[in-house]
Formats: sequence, structure tokens, C-alpha cells
Amino acid sequence: MNKVKNTYIKFTLSFIFCLFSYVFIAQTKSTDVKTINGKKYYIHKVEKGQSLYAISKIYNMDVNSILAENDEAIDGLKPGQELKIPFESLLSKAPLVIDTNKYVYHKILKGETVYAITKKYNVEEKKLASYNPTLNSGLKEGDYLIIGEKKKNSSTKHVASSTPISLVTSETYTVLQSETLYGISKKLNVSQDDLLKWNPEAKDGIKQGQVLKVSLPKALTTSVVLSSTSNTIATLAEKDTSTFHKAKKTSYNIGLFLPFKLNESESIIIDDLVRAKASFPQTQSLALDFYIGFKKAVDSLVSKDFDVNINIYDTDDRDSAKIEAICRSVDFKSQDVIFGPLYSSVFKIVSKYAKVNHIPIISPVIQHNKILFDNPMVSKITPSVYTLIENLADYSLDSLSDTRMILVNATTKDQAYNKSFKNQYNQGLINHKRSLKDSIIEVKGLAGVKGAYVAGKKNVVVLFTNNLVYLQDFITQLSIYADKKDILLMGFSSVANIDNLDQDYLNLLNFHFAETNHINLKDSVTRQLAKHYQEFYIADPSESYFEGHDVAMYYLYHLKTIGPDFFLNLDKNNWSGIFTDYKFFRPDTETGFENKATTIYKYSNYQLQKIGWK
Repeated sequence: MNKVKNTYIKFTLSFIFCLFSYVFIAQTKSTDVKTINGKKYYIHKVEKGQSLYAISKIYNMDVNSILAENDEAIDGLKPGQELKIPFESLLSKAPLVIDTNKYVYHKILKGETVYAITKKYNVEEKKLASYNPTLNSGLKEGDYLIIGEKKKNSSTKHVASSTPISLVTSETYTVLQSETLYGISKKLNVSQDDLLKWNPEAKDGIKQGQVLKVSLPKALTTSVVLSSTSNTIATLAEKDTSTFHKAKKTSYNIGLFLPFKLNESESIIIDDLVRAKASFPQTQSLALDFYIGFKKAVDSLVSKDFDVNINIYDTDDRDSAKIEAICRSVDFKSQDVIFGPLYSSVFKIVSKYAKVNHIPIISPVIQHNKILFDNPMVSKITPSVYTLIENLADYSLDSLSDTRMILVNATTKDQAYNKSFKNQYNQGLINHKRSLKDSIIEVKGLAGVKGAYVAGKKNVVVLFTNNLVYLQDFITQLSIYADKKDILLMGFSSVANIDNLDQDYLNLLNFHFAETNHINLKDSVTRQLAKHYQEFYIADPSESYFEGHDVAMYYLYHLKTIGPDFFLNLDKNNWSGIFTDYKFFRPDTETGFENKATTIYKYSNYQLQKIGWK
């Protein structure tokens, strides 16, 4: 049975219940009844803090029946928003019961055929139909098919080289952790000037693992090796992640570094929040939702040959001394996998110690790619903004051929974004053996777009900026100009969240963007997870709940089936989750993994359509 070890914090389930129960406020049905298109509805005005689940209970109605009449409610509720509540519930079909321990599943993509799926998995159509009795009625995007029963994977063992590690020869010296030129000069009995003469690049500093050129007498070389080998060779071997291998086990310790901020949370008076209809602090709420989703996935994976001990570390970005103490503890060194921390400054500290102790560490939030440098034990789930931009460039080449590409230079701060898009696009032209004359036209402002516009051809306007004032004005003016013209707009997903921007403009311009995460509330597995949360906490889950579930399912499922060696082969294990897709990449064996799976969306017919992912 999996256990939660309360390390460094006092953490009780009763406290969690208390945090979430305050959002439920008993109400009665609306008295405002209207007939719309011949159908009777209650018109319900949403109150602050009210959830879809709470509203469904007021009207004794299925959540999906409400969503069917109120498409905009999928994106969340706002105080004062009016919902149409039908008199009769449109009961959705019973959700598919997923048994990931027994079966391999496939999530149906848009336009996929039975033939394509059978070829992809090398399975006969008759066999596929035996697992899926409803197959003859057709495929529906987002539904799941059983492909077959799972087979246990054998662990791939990486045998460490038996070649002795030499720290120093008559020609080279390998730098150890925290060593300085001064310390090395004393150890080798040479001057710093000599070391710099042999290694001019060392004037900018040295780092662990760097190989320095030296010129030592043979006798001195032998004495250094003899005096250092017993201690330092073992130390260096311990830190060499290229020899990483841990045997598959039946029980694992999982470290969760999340900002619960229990000291602050325990001082909050829940009744006061209810009276004020105020929200619980966002950071703590998201951390709790992530944990609940994570724990839900763990519970589904635990079996007689796979157990998980969750160790919770309550951490924020303000106490580096506390983090250092945790990382030096015996308890920390016993962890098999670490998830978090969420803050960049703290993550750097923890990942440094994780590398020394050969512990895979996962960052679930947006972080700069530099956290991956020189640490193959790190993986980063959320792609960088540049990965999103590059995937949009790839999509443009593949799916928007024979178009006029117009790149808008908005502000000086956005030049790096534009350069990334243009470089990726031009490299794609070269790879496809297309002429660079088809490259991007760079312009400034709307006047530049008008000057570059070509009638009779699709014109794609690419605008990467986070300047909200510029965006609102530009898009408003572009939509006026685009009337009866073939113009498509491409940019960041944040454009859709600009408060005063008319959504009709985005629909008119067929706005395209790339996003890392996606949630489909019409998906059967998603509904099943949401229902579990709603029934337990009397509230709707945040995206963090689904994110926590996906993270645990991806990493711990593969840990269960493959073993710890999986963490150095993430790029060989793609995965389609309910919130996040996983498609890892790393340039070399000394670098960590970045998830490069992104989804391309577009506005069309007043709906947000998923049109593919890389």
C-alpha cells in the first residue's frame, strides 16, 4: 500500500478537506425562466467562487448537460456570467472504465482510421474489434481504444565501463567538484601561472569534469594518483551520470517539492473566506490540486509488485538555507525520483544535489533551458517559448504552404522571438530543398502588413509580442483591414486572454497558436477524473489537478514497467496524456531532456479547434 511520509511538514487530509469544502454554498434554483428556440431554461447567474459541479447539484443535473448548452463554460466561470440550465438533463454516456495496469490504450486523433491504427500497432482489425465491441459504429476523436494486453518490459541494463578512472596523468588533470585553480596548483605543486599558460581558457573559470592540460614529472604524477585515488576516484565515479544504473525495485521513494506554505495556510480562517466569498491563496490551491491529482494516479498504479512512498517537502523560494539542509539530509539521498520544486532559484539548488546523488529530477513548470545543461538527470515537462515558436514555424512549412509569410517586428524586446521563428522557417526551407526566396517578409506595424499583402494568396501575419496595448490595437486594426481578405494571424496563446479584445476578431483572423497543455472536458477519462474530484471536494478541479495526474502517470508508469533506466531514455518513450503530451528531446548525453510536444490550435466558426501536435 502506498504511503505518504510527512517530511518536514505537518500535513493532514482533514486540513485538505477543510480547504476545499468552503467553496460550496447551498443555493436554490433560479426563478428566472425563459424559453429560447422553443426550449425552456433556467437562467442562472454565477456567484463568486461557484463551481459547475455546485451548480449541477442545485439543479440535480449532469455537468455535461450544462456544458452542452453553455460552450463558454468549458473555459471556466466568472461571477455574473449567465448560464442556460435546461429543464431536462442530457445524460452523457457512461464513462469508459480505464484499466492501465492490464491494457494498452490509444487515444483517437482527428481523422484517424481503423486501418491506420492497425498499421501503427501492427494488430489485426479482427483482434482490435474483439477488445472494442463499438468499433463498427465508427471512431470518435478523443475516445480511447484498447490495443491489447500489456506485456512486462525487461529492464535495459547499462554496464559501467571497467576502465580505471585516471584523475591525473603527465598530460591532463580532471577537475573535481568545487576545486579552484589555486587548490589544483597546490595539489600538483605547480604555479597558477603555469596552469593558465597550459590552459588559457581557464582564465574565465573552471568547472567540475573539465580536463586541464598539465606537464608534470612522471614521479609526481604517480604520487598524486596514489595519494588521491582511494578517495577521489570513488567520488568522481559517484558523480558520473554516464554510468547511471539502478536495479528495478518493488518499492520507490518519491520526493514532492511543492509550495504548500502550511505555516501560512494554518492561520487562514476558512469561515471568513466563505463570508467574504474570497478565494483560497492561489499558490497553495494549485499545489494541493497538483498533489491530489498526483496521488490519484499513484493509487491507480500501485500493485503487489509496485509500491510508492510519497515524501512531501513544503518549500518556497525564500529559504535557501532550509533547502540546502534538506538536500544534505540522509532522507533526501534515499529518494528515487524528485518532482519539483516549482521555483527556478530553488530548483537549481535541488537539481545540483540530485545530480550528485543520481536522482532523476523533474520540473513540471516553465523554466529556462539552462537547467538542463550538464545534468542528464533533469527533465523539463513544459517546453520553452522558443520551442513553441519553432513548432509554429514547422507547422507553417508543413500545413500552410504556398502562403505569404509576414513577420511583424513589434518591439525591440521581441526580436529574439522573431529571429527564432525565421531561423527555424528558413532551415525548414533548406531541408525541404525549397528556395529561400519563399522566406519571410519582415515588416513594421500595420502599415508594413498592408504594404506586404498580396491579393489572391493566403497571407499569414506572424506577431510575437507580450505587449498587451500593442496587441489590442494591432489586432483591432488588422481585423478591420482583413475584411474580405485572406489573412491569417499567428502568435502567442496569451492573445486569447486579453480582457478587452473582441473574440470576433480572432475568429475572423483564424488566429493560430501553439500550446503545451490541453484539457478536453468531453473526454471520458477526463470526465471520470473530474467527477472523482467533484464528489470528494465539492468543487471543480483546476488544471493543476490534471497536470499532477499526468505527470505521475507518465513517469511512474514507466518506472513501474521499465525501471529506473527509463529516466535516461525519455526520448524513446512518447506518451499522450489527458492534459500534456510527452515527446522528449536532448541534444547529447550530457544534457537533460526537454519535452517538445506541443498542440497547434486555431479559431474557426467561433470554436477553438485542435489541428495537430508536434
